[in-house]
Order: sequence, then C-alpha cells, then structure tokens
Amino acid sequence: MPITGVYFLPTASNVASLDTSTYQIVLTRLKSQYNINPLGRWTLDHRIFRGAPLEGIANENLSEDGSKGQASRHLQMLYISTRPKYSYVVTTTTIVPSQTRAGTPATSSSGGESAGEPAEVFSIPSGPQSENFIHLVVSRMGPLWMARQMLQVSNGQVFEVGDFRIRVGEVTQGHSGIQQVRGTICEIEWTSGNEDDTTIGEDIIKSFWTALDMRGAREYIGVSGTDEESGNIRQWCDALRLRL
Repeated sequence: MPITGVYFLPTASNVASLDTSTYQIVLTRLKSQYNINPLGRWTLDHRIFRGAPLEGIANENLSEDGSKGQASRHLQMLYISTRPKYSYVVTTTTIVPSQTRAGTPATSSSGGESAGEPAEVFSIPSGPQSENFIHLVVSRMGPLWMARQMLQVSNGQVFEVGDFRIRVGEVTQGHSGIQQVRGTICEIEWTSGNEDDTTIGEDIIKSFWTALDMRGAREYIGVSGTDEESGNIRQWCDALRLRL
C-alpha cells in the first residue's frame, strides 16, 4: 500500500511570477539532489461549494459554557488524472464557535480547532455522470450550495525517485484567460510501504520534503479514511480548501 503526503506552498503575493519561481525552485532542487526519472504529466480540477448556514448543533459539540456554534459545510469536487476512472465528491461539516457573552470565541471541543463530523467521500464515474452532477449542483442547488472557488493544475510533472513517486504542479484559480496563481502543490508517494509501515512511511516522506528545504508549506499527511483511496482524496481536498 503506498503512503502519501501532500504539501502546499501558498503564493506569497498576487504576482504570478513569484509563485512560478517557487514552482521552478521545487523542480530545480529535485533535479539537483536526486537522480529523477520523468514519468509524464498530470492534471487536476477542483471545485468547492459552501453550504447554506445550518441551525445550532448537538450538545456534545457545544463549548463548556453551553454556547452554540454554527456548522460550516463544504462540498468539494475533485478530478485528478492519476485516478482517471472517477471524480470524487467530499463533504465536510465544521463547527465554528459562537461568540460568548463576554465577546470572546467559545472554546471548541477539539483542542483549539473547530469540531465537526468526519468527511464523507464518494466517487462518480468520470465523464457524463460527473458532468451531470456538477450541472445539478450549480443549476439546481444554488440556494443550498454556493460556489466559492475553482482550482486547476493544468501541466503538472511526475517523477520517479527510487522508491518515491513525486507529483509537482502549479495551482491556479479562475477561468481560461483569467488565471491567478495560488500556490505550488506537491505529492510525495512512498511506493514500498504497506499497512504496517504507516508511521515509518510518514516519517520517511517528511524527511524527503525537509531535504528540499522548502519552508512555509502546509503539510497534509496521516489523513484518515476508510481506505487508502479515500484517505488520499481527503489529503488533496484538505490541501486545496484554501482560506476563502
């Protein structure tokens, strides 16, 4: 079973050339430090929708003082060419703490982070069925799901480095002709692992990334799922759920 980690380097400014430089630096360091074997290109399309506000949540998710929070829901759609048979839909519910009477945020039940329900991941066959689902959400469910962002990786590169498979791409936002660079994304896959090597594999992946000395990246590793596929899809969707 391969073990993966996803790293996202957000752009430092709206000037696209700066992020392009970051992307090129990642490629340059890979090529200078390792004997890499190019394997081709990859692409990605990602959409995120935010759900209409829900009512207050169950008591077990309230703060200690009993104040209510609000559930923030997101629906994400992901197509990645490395898994070409399916498009994936991920739904998440996050509890945003309400203000207390004193005007300070209520403490959440998850150690400072917002609590919520586990993410749900399901797949739709790529092609007409996934296109019909997108059309349904956009055209028929507008009051329930509001479109927030569209992201693409249009010309990513894949490399083999010993027991690793590396995917690097530049993440852009917008439609054709109007693109804003949002960051550089990199997936490191350790292909020699199995289900008993998860902790070891995660440490090996972290060491590989650390050796590149690319600071300021957000790390998504050890994300749980019902199986390897759903866990990996959650990694990608967590990384691509940018701060809106």
